[in-house]
Amino acid sequence: MNIIGTLTASAVGLGLLAGAAAAQDRHELYSHMPDNALSGVADPYIEDRGDIDKALPKTPRDPKNIVIGWSEITMGNPWFVEVVEAAKRKAAEYGGYTIDVQVADGDPARTSAHFDGFIARGVDVIVVDPTDVVGTATDAQRAVDAGIPVIAIGTVPDATAPVVTTLLANPFEGGFESGRYAADKIGKDTDIVAGVTIGTLGNSTSESRTTGLISGIVQARSDQFGLGLSREDATLQGFKLFQQLKTRGSFNWPEGHFEVVGIQPGGWTEEGGLKGAEDLLAGHRDRINLILAENDFMGIGALTAIENIGRKGQIQVACAADGFRVSLDLIRDGDMLSTGTNSARANGEAVMMLINDIFRNGFDANDLPVGSHFPGAAITRENVDSYIDPDATNPFFKFDVPPVRSIPELRN
Repeated sequence: MNIIGTLTASAVGLGLLAGAAAAQDRHELYSHMPDNALSGVADPYIEDRGDIDKALPKTPRDPKNIVIGWSEITMGNPWFVEVVEAAKRKAAEYGGYTIDVQVADGDPARTSAHFDGFIARGVDVIVVDPTDVVGTATDAQRAVDAGIPVIAIGTVPDATAPVVTTLLANPFEGGFESGRYAADKIGKDTDIVAGVTIGTLGNSTSESRTTGLISGIVQARSDQFGLGLSREDATLQGFKLFQQLKTRGSFNWPEGHFEVVGIQPGGWTEEGGLKGAEDLLAGHRDRINLILAENDFMGIGALTAIENIGRKGQIQVACAADGFRVSLDLIRDGDMLSTGTNSARANGEAVMMLINDIFRNGFDANDLPVGSHFPGAAITRENVDSYIDPDATNPFFKFDVPPVRSIPELRN
């Protein structure tokens, strides 16, 4: 079964591309793009990137031993470990690759130092999981100036980055579908009072996942209360509410009976999610009925915090991303509402498949979007069994890695 489907600029976007692009007047939503919080939302007015120098085509120094410099944001989370291990397994399957993995531990200065080292050594290609979206754009430019192409994973860097592309699950869409599902399960007769745990503000994946969760709830509430919001309208409203959350620390949307009382950083870890949820519940334990967690680990931490105050089953948890096997079990058992599809194994394999296509199969990667997203979906109690992989070695859901698509292909 093909869970992920075909890589697109956004699974959201294919439905919007034809209609919105044909419209005489642009929807206000697109005037805010590109923006970290809208990463993964397809822009029907996307411009070609073929004239941007990306150090392509690239001839390796030794075609029998292509050297990859890899700067990883962290290895303190099993998700990131699996990304690297999946890439190494795929590289070994192909043969003739050397991967030098350096870990930034979330420090942009370390990422920059990794680039310095890779450039000095003359690696054939650099893979980067960005610690800072603007800093990565600068680092990538230095690499390209030195004749080394750069492929990003996990987080889309600033739009000015001369990267070949970024390979990642669609951060917005996974959040959108999970948020919409959560609102549907809570129902129109109950006001939604939520708290948010986010990996880190300023990270495009973090901000887009969270905006997706909020926008999905907005769409569901619009449907429930007959507000008549289109998909673009709901996305725009969710974006504006997230901006309020960033600047004020909370928001209230009376028309949708939807309020977020606080946002806490969780660093993508279970421990961070526990601490973030504890801080949210400390001031609002009797009001909150939903925790929106950016990823599974923070969601699992939130479940612990909820159980610790004796409100298990009364406060729901919906996650924007991951689909770890342990989360699938929690969803099947009814302890977690939902999560979004985001396989580390798929990410690791996808980057090696692209590198192999570029260096050995003559693939023209010069006009790819800055973000090549796996279409997102929500994993819920109703569909979780279809996502469970019989291969017990896979810590995620079942998936197929599809090919990337160029900007002209996306327009068609």
